[in-house]
Amino acid sequence: MGSLLSALASFLDIRQRGGQWFVRLDDLDPPRQDPAADAQIIASLNVHGLIGNRDHGPEIDYQSNHQIRYEAALQQVHRHLFYCNCSRRSLAGEQIYPGTCRERKTWHPDCAVRLHVEDVKVSFHDALQGSFSYHMASELGDFIVKRRDGLWAYNFAAAVDDGQDVTHALRGEDLLDVTAQQIYVMQQLDLAAPQYAHLPVLCFADGTKLSKQTHAPALNNQHPAANLRTALLYLGQNPPVEPAWVVSQWLEWGLSNWRMDRVPKQLTTYAEST
Repeated sequence: MGSLLSALASFLDIRQRGGQWFVRLDDLDPPRQDPAADAQIIASLNVHGLIGNRDHGPEIDYQSNHQIRYEAALQQVHRHLFYCNCSRRSLAGEQIYPGTCRERKTWHPDCAVRLHVEDVKVSFHDALQGSFSYHMASELGDFIVKRRDGLWAYNFAAAVDDGQDVTHALRGEDLLDVTAQQIYVMQQLDLAAPQYAHLPVLCFADGTKLSKQTHAPALNNQHPAANLRTALLYLGQNPPVEPAWVVSQWLEWGLSNWRMDRVPKQLTTYAEST
């Protein structure tokens, strides 16, 4: 249900603006990916009527197809990169990266690639959460753009893609803390950051986020119309009680009535709503 909330909210928001909605699968971590997950995600979106309307580019966009794009972006910022072999244990207790490997400018095996962050301020306004401002060097510090195992770091890949493909990013507030880093990458690449809106995440009664790791119940695709009404209810849109409506009717109602200012700052917990 938590994933449906983000998908539905982003779908309604951009389609109401007359924009184009598409699905991007962040499939950059093969060791941790469930081989069946992509098909399950797409099937669930389809049964709920959440289908892309992109004019150019694929409706299902796989980040794993963007390797050339990421390599080109890495070359653009190569002067600010260094090779780091610091372990998590060695950095335990550090608020930000202390700069241990900052002088290691040439390639070393078994190293992550870090971006040396300059002492600048990054500010942005979030349509749901308000305004934020960070002093990058003193508050966030140098961060990894390519992992020790050779895989791309999420922050870097997402920034490169969002800066080229996305005008509006509506996602869960669990990603709010990495937004400044992503904007910083876009600035280094002369890309325009999207307008952001970070939804409160759906939680259990104890405040734990619904996820596979917390054994949240899977979305029942056998009842998509009921799921959409429930999602609209969570999102504060005050949907009508229409038990006979089908998926297309709920989406039509959502597109006609969507209002971002109705989304609550905190979502009613799953346990309290069932």
